[in-house]
Amino acid sequence: MINTKLDPKTRERWTQLHTNTAQVLNAVLRDQQAKDWEKRLKELEKAGHLPRRISLPGTPKWESKKSGEEN
Repeated sequence: MINTKLDPKTRERWTQLHTNTAQVLNAVLRDQQAKDWEKRLKELEKAGHLPRRISLPGTPKWESKKSGEEN
């Protein structure tokens, strides 16, 4: 904010409020995007376009199956 009429303390407070607001809005946007992705993945799974379980990189599929069978 470049307003020479305001004292430095007021400018600093405004800048902090602006920064905090931007951080909160970014967090809300990130959360909403994550929910949208989850919803879309569930839709694709129901439609049969994705496998029901996707293994993590580095985790062999047979390990996941073995651990499920032993329980």
